[in-house]
Amino acid sequence: MPSLSHLALRYLLWIIGLRVLFGVLQQLAGVPDALATGVILAAAPMAEIAMQAVRRATRPLGLPDWARIWGLCLGVFVLVQVVLPAAILPGMRAALATADGLGQIGLVVGATAVMGVIFLWIGSRAATGPGR
Repeated sequence: MPSLSHLALRYLLWIIGLRVLFGVLQQLAGVPDALATGVILAAAPMAEIAMQAVRRATRPLGLPDWARIWGLCLGVFVLVQVVLPAAILPGMRAALATADGLGQIGLVVGATAVMGVIFLWIGSRAATGPGR
């Protein structure tokens, strides 16, 4: 099993970097922000995390290993996108206090969880595909 702290840091850097790049793109090109964009920006780096996990593993990774990696990435996502903003921004705390806001945040976290599984699978297949 590869180092989970290394994978967590790598994922954190990916989601922050992609969010900053997307913010710049929004300002320069006027690209609209949507909930689905946030989901893809959070889930897509999981493909690279899976490739790194496969390459750094000393043994074949089983389902419990993939569940740990998925949970780690999802935990980092929730920490960065929900917990920290709720601790800092009053608007986020207000959103968490209403059923609609909580439902919207739950929808994004749930969609990210599902897409994360898909991108982890894609990344693991890419790392073990033909020619590897």
